[in-house]
Amino acid sequence: MIDKVVLLDKAVTLGQVYGSKSDTVVYTQGVGLSARLRLEKLGFFTAAQDYAVDFYNELINERIDKENSEWRNDGRAGILWLDDLFEITKDKKYIKPIIDQADIFLNNSILDPNIQVEDQFFVSAILGRAFKHTNDDKYVQFIASHILESPLHRSDGIYIHSKIAPFTWGRGNGFATYGATEAIKYIPDSTSKNEIISKHSFHISNLLKFQSPNGAWRQIIDDENSYEELTSTCMIGYSIATGIKLGYLSETYMENLEKAWNFVDNNIENTGVVHESCTGTGSLESLNDYLIRKRENGFDNRGGSLAAWFLVSLYELEG
Repeated sequence: MIDKVVLLDKAVTLGQVYGSKSDTVVYTQGVGLSARLRLEKLGFFTAAQDYAVDFYNELINERIDKENSEWRNDGRAGILWLDDLFEITKDKKYIKPIIDQADIFLNNSILDPNIQVEDQFFVSAILGRAFKHTNDDKYVQFIASHILESPLHRSDGIYIHSKIAPFTWGRGNGFATYGATEAIKYIPDSTSKNEIISKHSFHISNLLKFQSPNGAWRQIIDDENSYEELTSTCMIGYSIATGIKLGYLSETYMENLEKAWNFVDNNIENTGVVHESCTGTGSLESLNDYLIRKRENGFDNRGGSLAAWFLVSLYELEG
């Protein structure tokens, strides 16, 4: 069973610790602020709205013009929280930066020619929100082709990291589930949406085969000697919770979700310190490079923010 009091307490702590970072515009910090704003939408005051408005003003008045040319795709996805701010304020001005970044994504030159699985999330997160506010099919078409034509999805349902790194990296599979989940949230009913749901469901069902007895997914998904890893577990857990809530994943997955929660709960301290979070990872040259990749144990923006998103989504489902 999931203790909702502990769940909420840890979600709020993580949101406050990791949803208050603006030194770098990047998804690892943007997801934390999104979680904090979602808590505020649920009625739990976190001062997130005031912080986000100040951050927006800083972006518009000082930073976007200076930094935009240097942003990578993970930076462009770092403004996804602006949609949460819009949901609270209903002020459309907060959406324009998302649409601007989505239009940059439409130029395929910003995507790595080696196809990085991370981009599946970055594309869906920004272009999906752009479609939400414009109803322009060009965003849907790009998302659908990026997911459905991915060369990284193996016949056994598991994703590899990139065309030059054919390894079943845990967080890479988390990015794939994130990308499909965000796409399904925003794409209207259509053949392409049904195809994404089918592909995503196949992925999830095969990931469940590799969930550890402790409830985790590993640094290398299908290697039992690989360490149990926090971010992949949070990302896959978020995707399962969202899928159950939206009705396209079976409620029979609740048992897997509770196991994932137990692992995450055991690896988050009440202070916001997290454990077993794989550090930043580009495409690596060998399987062993992934197996020995550093594990962060402390205050980690990546692990803390992704955990916050998972805990908030789980609380929404349980609520």
